[in-house]
Amino acid sequence: MKFLKYLIICLFIPFVSFSQKVSKVEVINADVFEYVKLENEQIKKLKGNCQFKQDNVYFYCDSALLYDVRNAVDAYGKVRIVQGDSLQLFGDFLNYDGNTKIARFNKNVRVIHNDMVLTTTVLDYDTKNRIATYTQGGKITSAENVLTSKLGYYFANTADAYFKKEVVLTNPKYLLKSDTLKYNSKTKIATFLGPTTITSKEDFLYAEAGTYNTVTDIAQFTKNPYYKTGSQTLSGNLLFFDRAKGLGRATKNVTFVDTAQNIILKGNKANYNKNTESSVVTDKAYVIVLVDNDSLFLSADTLRSFMDKKMLYRTLIAYHDVRAFKADLQLRCDSMVYTYKDSTMRCFKNPTIWSQNAQMTADFITMEIKNGDLNKMNLLDNAFLVMIDSLDTMKFDQIRGKNMFGFFKENKLNILNVEGNGQSIYYAKEEEKPGEYLGVNKADCSNMIISFRDNKVQKVNFLVKPDAVFSPLDEVKEEDLKLKGFTWRIKLRPASKEAVINRY
Repeated sequence: MKFLKYLIICLFIPFVSFSQKVSKVEVINADVFEYVKLENEQIKKLKGNCQFKQDNVYFYCDSALLYDVRNAVDAYGKVRIVQGDSLQLFGDFLNYDGNTKIARFNKNVRVIHNDMVLTTTVLDYDTKNRIATYTQGGKITSAENVLTSKLGYYFANTADAYFKKEVVLTNPKYLLKSDTLKYNSKTKIATFLGPTTITSKEDFLYAEAGTYNTVTDIAQFTKNPYYKTGSQTLSGNLLFFDRAKGLGRATKNVTFVDTAQNIILKGNKANYNKNTESSVVTDKAYVIVLVDNDSLFLSADTLRSFMDKKMLYRTLIAYHDVRAFKADLQLRCDSMVYTYKDSTMRCFKNPTIWSQNAQMTADFITMEIKNGDLNKMNLLDNAFLVMIDSLDTMKFDQIRGKNMFGFFKENKLNILNVEGNGQSIYYAKEEEKPGEYLGVNKADCSNMIISFRDNKVQKVNFLVKPDAVFSPLDEVKEEDLKLKGFTWRIKLRPASKEAVINRY
């Protein structure tokens, strides 16, 4: 029994000691001091230059009522609290509880801390933890920034402010709106924890989580980020943007869109320069070029896009293992340049083009696209055209020459001009007996013009006297049915847009 009493005393004493540590509110000064009785409680009534103190907190006002028993103060007129060297609070009325150390300000409330000024109508201030709270709307001014919200908390120890509901940060250069925001008045960094927009004359930013440094204009968005300027947008899982330098960086599921140029760039890593309107996309990078009736899907190790000096036309560069697919056109090469000014695609290093049943190769190939359709193709140096025969896929009509210039009609090869060292092989068919061959035509002619219909050789015009031979099939050796330099690259041909995007 004695032990139990001893245990109860040991447990109780700390709480008694703790309760005894609460200090009393002390009067430092008052011009008029008197005792009054209010509802059976004797209180002190003070007037003129009133000053109070509790621990390291000082109170100033025109008049006040001090409740000794409750350890509380009601202060009126030019109320001010000073705590430390840099924190001051102002209001027309104050109710202060010395036991809980909670001060409630009413009317014309201001909090000044360093260069931060908070204004509101009603404010609770915890002098022990140095936390200010408002629930009826408030405004914080810090340097060029003005921040308003319905609900807010200010932590004087860390200079952190938390805002909730209708949060608006106004800066001369932009307007930030958010659902939930943290702002540090020392670092001037805003951290948003909900849907947020940043709008300026030049651009627009959206994200649901991230930080924005209002001094350096550097933003980092970590949830559903989206950036827009003019006709261009940039998005990804993570978006970094330096507004002052106009530099952006995005990672994972990156999408860059230019609606004016009808282009979509995708990948997992992207760098963007607003000043030059240029971007570089890598890591599973591919581009979609939108045309009238179809879309061209093109992938490469690296994709670069930039505008000319007059900011009128875009250029797209793809390099290392370029692959492209369009319903009526496929491409493989090492590198490619597409200029929107002339709608021309330039292909370098082992370029191969497939269109319908035709394969075209050369050292260098250019393709002109008009109204979304292939209009003209230049095959320069070691030009070679191979076409699968309609009756036998193991037989190939072939044309080779130094250069070839192809003209298309409705995306089908219509005319092919061969210039220099022209050679051809094509299979002649029996018109009266469909499905049978008459033989093989082999011709050498420096320059010739070939006409096509439905991707078949219709007519060959030799511009100079040709060296031509017609032979029945059974009289021609297999090795003589291939021109020098013949290669059939069907295994390299992209079969679908998925094959281009996923690169299989």
